Amino acid sequence: MSAPPYLLPEAGRDEVRRRVEGQGFQVRCVDASSFESERDASLSVGRELDFPGYFRGGWDGFFDLLSAEFQEKPRRLIVGILNSDVLAGRDLRLFVNTSWYLQNATETIESEGGGEWQLEFFYWGSWRPEGE
Repeated sequence: MSAPPYLLPEAGRDEVRRRVEGQGFQVRCVDASSFESERDASLSVGRELDFPGYFRGGWDGFFDLLSAEFQEKPRRLIVGILNSDVLAGRDLRLFVNTSWYLQNATETIESEGGGEWQLEFFYWGSWRPEGE
């Protein structure tokens, strides 16, 4: 697999899911085509990370809760960002900013989790092959 962000073809999603679940990962998914703002993105991902009901979105609050939630429930988790290609085609800035924050979330969990926690984000879509 390449370095993050992981841009994966929709057609292979079931096989990848089966493989990563076999390696002990939980897999959750959100639909990026519904994101209208960074608040929407952070709130949707936060829900999949089991953030408390009082979380109302926003990256500052997201990062405030991130490590606490993983300390309370250590796990290996992949969040699939479905229809990422739709979001990138509609609002490239939102796609890039969201990807940047989620990469920072991965790095935060990696540095604070001491190898016991793992958080990854896979971006699913109908990506065009290079050169097209």
